[in-house]
Amino acid sequence: MREISEKKLLWGLFISALLLRLVFVIALPLDAGDSPEYDNYALHLLNGLGFSTNLNRPPMYPGFLAGIYFFCGHNFLAVRIVQALLDSVTCLLVFFIGKRVFGDKRPAFLGGLLTAVSPSLIAATSYILTETLTAFLLAASVLLMIKAQAERKKEVWLFSGIVLGLATLTRPVTILFPFFLLAGFLVFSLQKARSVLLVAIFCLGMALPILPWTVRNALVFHRFIPVSVGSGFNLWVGSYLPWNGDYNWKDLSDSQELVKGLPQIEADQKFFAEGVKNIRQHPAAYALLCVKKISRFWLQVPGGRQVLDKRPAAKILVFAFQYFLLLLFLFGVFWAWKTRNALVCLPVLMIFYFTFVHLFLLAIPRYHVPVLPLVAAIAGGSWKRPGLNK
Repeated sequence: MREISEKKLLWGLFISALLLRLVFVIALPLDAGDSPEYDNYALHLLNGLGFSTNLNRPPMYPGFLAGIYFFCGHNFLAVRIVQALLDSVTCLLVFFIGKRVFGDKRPAFLGGLLTAVSPSLIAATSYILTETLTAFLLAASVLLMIKAQAERKKEVWLFSGIVLGLATLTRPVTILFPFFLLAGFLVFSLQKARSVLLVAIFCLGMALPILPWTVRNALVFHRFIPVSVGSGFNLWVGSYLPWNGDYNWKDLSDSQELVKGLPQIEADQKFFAEGVKNIRQHPAAYALLCVKKISRFWLQVPGGRQVLDKRPAAKILVFAFQYFLLLLFLFGVFWAWKTRNALVCLPVLMIFYFTFVHLFLLAIPRYHVPVLPLVAAIAGGSWKRPGLNK
């Protein structure tokens, strides 16, 4: 039987992913507590009032929304449809990551298929939140990293950094990734000097989109704020024992009372100082919280309590898929290790970085969604063609 061409596989992935997402966003539009802030910020931009003084939200996603509103009006359905299209493209990026890493279109197709049918990724397109855009930018940046590493091209490292810089302006959590990248190179690469140079080029790329925003913040607020505030709050929540290091969305009175009357920047500084105090006073309890966050981050799913508790059958299906995906991911990592496949290190490093950072801060399940496409790309490696080695 003749194999299906790669072009047909890609079209099949894209159309299948898009149809699933369009059906979902039309049938089940979802709302989140953070959405009004992004929406108001976008309207502020659209009305010519410039960037918001609300530093809780970085600028990229509001700009994305404002662009959609400009062409389609203030229409959440239009946003959801654009996000459905964008996430369907992410499925193709996963295919190309899998093909680059495993050198075969079968694991690449499995990774793309897992991305296409992922309940968490499908649901994310229905929210007016940053997850879908961040997932696309992370997948694009990692694909460029893999290409740069395989082809030894400095200009591709620069471009990859630019894309990750845009991801950082969407979700600031990635701002420290270059340190992990440098550590990975210094541990595993034999060419230390070249590795430092490549990371420096990558950092330059990241700085190109981020630096103008940092300068803007310095001019407006007279403070060094690279992207946004919020890390202090996340550290405090992640170390606050009465909340078990989790976001207590039912009752925020403890956090509100702590910073009552303080301006936004000073409030975040207060949260950070109190978070450090929590850790110093209860180091063993904080360490235990970090261990618990691993389970919370990966073994729970977005909306597991607020949305899925009302739909028990859907909850079983979504959790089953999550655990199946993670199991395939472990098999993919195993095959890559067994065949000494170095290219797998880059997506795995990004996944590890995301996990590591959130364990010390706030690790709600929604925060793992941006790296789910990378997890799926490596999970595709569980479909290993006999005799294929890299």
